[in-house]
Amino acid sequence: MVQLSLKSSLPDVDIPALDIPTFFFNSVKKSAEFTRENSPRPLFVDGAKDSKQSITLAELEDQASKLASGLYHHAGLRSCDVVAVVMPNSIHYTTVILAVLMTGASCTLVNPAYTARELAHQLLDSKAKHVFTTAALCPNLDAAISENSIPISQLYVVDETAPTLEHIKAQPMSSIFCEKDYPRAYITNEQEQQSTVAFIPYSSGTTGKPKGVMLSHRNIIANILQAAALVGCQHQKLKFPSTSVGVLPMFHSFGLLFLCLLMPFNGTSTVIMSKFDMTRFLQIIQEYRVTETMLVPPILNCLAKMPKATEQYDLSSLITIIVGAAPLSSDTIAALEKKLPQMQVLQGYGMSEGSPALSLNPASGLRNVLSVGRLVPNIEARVLNDEGKFVGIGKSGELCFRGPNVMLGYVNNPEETQKTIDQDGFLHTGDVGYIDEHQHVFITDRKKELIKFNGFQVAPAELEGLLMQHPQVRDCAVAGVFDEARQTEVPKAFLVLADTDAQDAQTIGQKVVEWLNAQVAYFKQLRGGFTILDVIPKSASGKILRRMLK
Repeated sequence: MVQLSLKSSLPDVDIPALDIPTFFFNSVKKSAEFTRENSPRPLFVDGAKDSKQSITLAELEDQASKLASGLYHHAGLRSCDVVAVVMPNSIHYTTVILAVLMTGASCTLVNPAYTARELAHQLLDSKAKHVFTTAALCPNLDAAISENSIPISQLYVVDETAPTLEHIKAQPMSSIFCEKDYPRAYITNEQEQQSTVAFIPYSSGTTGKPKGVMLSHRNIIANILQAAALVGCQHQKLKFPSTSVGVLPMFHSFGLLFLCLLMPFNGTSTVIMSKFDMTRFLQIIQEYRVTETMLVPPILNCLAKMPKATEQYDLSSLITIIVGAAPLSSDTIAALEKKLPQMQVLQGYGMSEGSPALSLNPASGLRNVLSVGRLVPNIEARVLNDEGKFVGIGKSGELCFRGPNVMLGYVNNPEETQKTIDQDGFLHTGDVGYIDEHQHVFITDRKKELIKFNGFQVAPAELEGLLMQHPQVRDCAVAGVFDEARQTEVPKAFLVLADTDAQDAQTIGQKVVEWLNAQVAYFKQLRGGFTILDVIPKSASGKILRRMLK
């Protein structure tokens, strides 16, 4: 019989048929550190230098319950609604998302660095009716909502005071706390768990503009358990409580799963950084005796090149770094582990459509620093050639996965959903690689056109669409080029200008780039600069030949 897929050799994990808040509180209450009567260990600590803020499990549960009741009684939130969470990392992030889920509604997670135009796209596309944010972000949201006639009249801020805005009312989150009973949304069967959307992060998928990824309660709970099976045992070796430092953005699926949910599940307290700063990051590791952290490759590359980091700071408590979202070289891993011999770097691989983890190097056993890890439990993989046929062990092709963590589909976009999830239920990643005999996954190329800047996805089509709106641009293309200094891909524009003298071309090209950069979030900016061309290379069907551009 011909083998058509590769099943993970790790034992399957049992996925309880529960909603995420019930699963979360049931699991975290098993930690004696978080539930002791006298001075319980906080779940989350504010990592700002002068801040003394933190939140315990009891406080989080109390605030989430009051907020859920307030959302139902005072805000009119109902189970079919979508709530936008537009916040930087915060000790209140998990409180907000759990409260929304407790009402049966779902959360769309929004990058707080988005411009008003980008905010408007996600708010409209997700049909969000309510927004949680911070006071500092209110003016940008006020502009996005009012300029695009988005039917949102109220912003809830996690700060104690709310600003006065021109078009929309803002009020503190605590002002709607309520203790009345409300119809708490419980899930008790697998069918409802799999069909009920919990989170809608946005991803560019394999092509095109950002699309809402519908992740169910079952997707998320499955992925917590899948990831924990590979790395959750590491903290049990410690003679002191485990602590992490939260650097990953919580709106990103990697940060959502690991910081908001998996760390508390594992009994780990997390020091939250609202904005990354290397010096403060190292201070936190030393001050809080951090044992594990989740990072993206550019931070590790920077850390590996800091010759005096281990002399200036005591990093001896750090035993695990989980890294994903972009490739990391084995040389960087070797350099870091030489500096910190007690520490292990565990690479993983995933995408929002996979909730996100699809493979992960184990904390013990078969680790391979050249790979992005082993297949997580409960998952099957196919490696397909250009004809769509399974190629088997050790042979290269497009990586495809099926399992309980694979998304339901894209919001309001059945066509893209069908392109991404095939009739057998396999998620087509657009990444090219192979799987060896030990079920280690290797990424060798990318089929999809996405640019990965510091772990963030940048869709060339989105930037090209904007560039074509500029009156001086006749044609254009955007491609990723590798920046040695930043150790990451950056977007670069290739421009065909309209009726411009050669001597003016560079000046106009620079103005076009500056104009585009003002329209997009920082990670989409054209850091690779631009090149002026006479014509954009295209195939006979009109498809841009990006490999020629690179």
